[in-house]
Amino acid sequence: MNLRTLENIYARTKSYIERNGITDTLIRSGEGIKDSCSDYLYNREVQRKRSSDIPKTAGEVEKAVKISLLIPAYNTDHIAFIRLLNSLAGQTYRNFEAIIADASDDDSLKGLVDEFKAADEKNTEIIYFKIDENRGISANTNEALKKATGEYIAAVDHDDFIENDAIFMIAAAVQDGSDIVYTDEDKYSADSDKYFCPNRKPDFNKDLLLSNNYICHLFAVRRTIAEKTGGFRSEFDGAQDYDFILRCTEETSPDKISHIPQILYHWCVSDNSTADNPMSKLYAYEKGKEVLRDYLRDKDITAEVTDTKHRGFYRINYGRNIVSKDEYCLIVDKKLIPLDEDYEEILASYFLREDVGAVGGRIIGELGNIICNGYTVDACDRRVSLYAKMHTKLSGYMHRASMQQDVEAVSLHACLVRRSLMKYYEKDPIKMFEKIRAQGYLVLLDPEVQFMSVKQ
Repeated sequence: MNLRTLENIYARTKSYIERNGITDTLIRSGEGIKDSCSDYLYNREVQRKRSSDIPKTAGEVEKAVKISLLIPAYNTDHIAFIRLLNSLAGQTYRNFEAIIADASDDDSLKGLVDEFKAADEKNTEIIYFKIDENRGISANTNEALKKATGEYIAAVDHDDFIENDAIFMIAAAVQDGSDIVYTDEDKYSADSDKYFCPNRKPDFNKDLLLSNNYICHLFAVRRTIAEKTGGFRSEFDGAQDYDFILRCTEETSPDKISHIPQILYHWCVSDNSTADNPMSKLYAYEKGKEVLRDYLRDKDITAEVTDTKHRGFYRINYGRNIVSKDEYCLIVDKKLIPLDEDYEEILASYFLREDVGAVGGRIIGELGNIICNGYTVDACDRRVSLYAKMHTKLSGYMHRASMQQDVEAVSLHACLVRRSLMKYYEKDPIKMFEKIRAQGYLVLLDPEVQFMSVKQ
């Protein structure tokens, strides 16, 4: 561990203490130690697989769609750039183009591209062009978008790299007509040659996306949708991908958004990147809040966007608005004690959104352990309580236990349901909320609205 890494750890810890206090910092440190152990095992597994991998051959896809990779470059580290080019040459699916929009101060990247092309036996289609002036990541990416000819586009950072079958997996995933495809990702440290922090993402979850840009990399979208949105917006540079992803998802339906549950993108970290050192680009997290405020304005929703304890994770408070009690039914078991006196107003405020059919709170035991944080159904068709037994002060994997999000079902002991949807009432919450979701409504969980279960 070098001096710069220690300085970053100190800066992050100091900032966390200032924002959240000693107690929460100690709790987060405990989670961090657990994450580090998991990262160690993850890196061992990845390195083992990569060292034993035999060259892959892409299977056939019914329709050989063309994918355009948009790569804005600016004074890129040469080693990282070559690593990216090599990952492009290694792609098992060849119907793609890599469009490099170079705004660097010199022509050194062009020299690397020329050398690569001369040695590349696979004739990877690389379109390189120079931008006379660096106008920022959004404007530079839009220049690449203008030259794209593929049916789908995906942005790749100039110092990251992708797995050999990444483009094939995207091409295969869009065979069903999906408009959007995204994959899992991890982080990579070139200094230590370590893979860590695997981000295994859920299928599309609108409210989780409104809490955090969990989709991020690798995100592919139909080019016509990208062009319809106007591309990337410079006023959100720092969180331009968050803004772009949100607006693209609004141009299609959830059933046209596919998730590939494989880690196909490697986000390279450095002391100056938000991937490894969130203190280095605090403006990016402020821009994230601006993205959400702009999104809400477009929806004509008056709400407050606030930071949570974790950088880059947000909370939308709809509670300033009053929703008539005639619009919903409140269901709270008499054995539950609400820990927030405004719980009904907070939960009811979600009904300002026409897409929300029901919203529930978190149920905890007297010792602070989670009893219910929403439900899902496992492979054996059994109801599973999310994050059950975890202490309520912990935030869970990728902090998702603490985030507003859509779930398959909430507890019928602590929820609000649109009155018009009570005709679907059943004692089994899975069956009831499945019917409500089938009508196109979301079932939302707010973990900050808590109810304590007490013995009587």
